[in-house]
Amino acid sequence: MSDLFGTFVSGFCSHIDEVSVSGAPDGPLKGLRFAVKDIIDVEGVVTGCGNPDWFRSHEPAPRHATVVQKLLDAGADLAGKTITEEFAFGLIGENYHYGTPVNPRGEGRIPGGSSSGSASVVACAQVDFALGTDTGGSVRVPASFCGLFGIRPSHGRVSLQGIMPLAPSLDTCGWFTREAALFRWIAPVLMDWSDKPLPTRVLIAEDAFALVGDDVRAALAPAIARVEALYGAAVPIHPSERAGLAGGYPEWQQAMQVTRGSEAAASHLAWMRATDPEMGPYFRERFEAGGAYGPADIVDAMSKRAMIDGYMAGALRDDAILLVPAAPAAAPPARSDEAVYDDLRTRNELYNCTAPLARSPQVSLPMAETADGPIGLGVIAGHGNDEMLLDLAVEVAG
Repeated sequence: MSDLFGTFVSGFCSHIDEVSVSGAPDGPLKGLRFAVKDIIDVEGVVTGCGNPDWFRSHEPAPRHATVVQKLLDAGADLAGKTITEEFAFGLIGENYHYGTPVNPRGEGRIPGGSSSGSASVVACAQVDFALGTDTGGSVRVPASFCGLFGIRPSHGRVSLQGIMPLAPSLDTCGWFTREAALFRWIAPVLMDWSDKPLPTRVLIAEDAFALVGDDVRAALAPAIARVEALYGAAVPIHPSERAGLAGGYPEWQQAMQVTRGSEAAASHLAWMRATDPEMGPYFRERFEAGGAYGPADIVDAMSKRAMIDGYMAGALRDDAILLVPAAPAAAPPARSDEAVYDDLRTRNELYNCTAPLARSPQVSLPMAETADGPIGLGVIAGHGNDEMLLDLAVEVAG
């Protein structure tokens, strides 16, 4: 095993030569510094995807990813690339090859993944903001663990050109900030902005809150009260019982696992089998498991996803938000037993698959602390209502 495994390191990629690109001489983001997850292309730099064999066997990117170019054109300066879990397929943030980025909000605790480095460099105030990607929670969970604002945009709202695919029908590119105003200010640069009204209905997923501990529920209670004071009393709902799937959240989880796993295998398994790269524990196995799903499994998952998507669209429409825990718990200690990590992954996937399966935006708002560290409030809106959530973040932050 690599000597670096589990060692806390800077969130920046130490194996990549210093990356620094100046932005345009003026623009709305002039004077700000940002970093990007190392699955996002930067011209002239190899996109390493968290794996040394991929890094060694690929050529430098011929051009910037669209999101990077937009930020540079808006005046922001690129400060570097950040560590990711291998091929963005992880939730913990420990990279077998390059180490574990620091979580300054929890000494000795994981930063969360797979956008671990991006969350770390923002939380450590090394940059003003950073780009990450979120397929199954890879922005929302690190934002929660590190006490940051984080967004998973609606699927399709932010360009993925020049970003390594994991599961294309679920992949999104989001960002982290320490301040609510900047969190919202970045959005018109990366997406076509259209003003939306703030919510007039608040829903709360009681079945999601039932999956977390008493400490999380107690910590988030004042944050929920703050949202209710602004937008009205929260109406309890149980999405897992209402989408037409008799098995509840475990069926939602199954749809997520098959969709993500089969698409991840289609994206990368052929390369892994052809080159036999060195990979951290359990990573190759995740791609192999995804490759084992057959056509019937995929069709079944697509059917379940359509039911979930339809239910969520009807419940949220264009005027409601749904409250969930942004993560199932505060960040556990680094180098925890695998059983601790498996429990975290399972509980997260049971309910935090909601936004991905429904193609919806979700933000993590840094509004609470437990004895073990920060916990974010998750807020979901209907597909395309990203502006509602970003304006809400500013108002709730006060």
